[in-house]
Amino acid sequence: MTQTSGGFELPTWEDSIYAEPEGESYARVSNTKIWSGGITGESSAELITMRAASGSAAYVGIERLDVALDGRKGTFVLAHVAQGDASGGSMTVTVVQGSGTGELVGLTGSMQIRRSDEGAHTWEFEYTLG
Repeated sequence: MTQTSGGFELPTWEDSIYAEPEGESYARVSNTKIWSGGITGESSAELITMRAASGSAAYVGIERLDVALDGRKGTFVLAHVAQGDASGGSMTVTVVQGSGTGELVGLTGSMQIRRSDEGAHTWEFEYTLG
């Protein structure tokens, strides 16, 4: 396994609430990212989000990256699943099997994403390319 890390910015975040039953909120989100560090380039994602009246939240999503990973160019797709509340939560971000193209054919791996209190996003990616 190889490890790399960096950050990203979110230049666009467009959400559309489609339901609000009993204090809950359900939305579709489209966003783009600009990646820096061991991954450089851009991505776009489509998410489905849920926020409960209690403050807990969850999302699922698919994100397509068009990037260079440690200098190797290509595309790949990440699958996101996350949920949590003020006491904690979980997030799984994994490479969709077989989604790598170009110099990223055969890519597998998983990513950890963190958001600081100030809103900065950082990530760590552990992967195999083969």
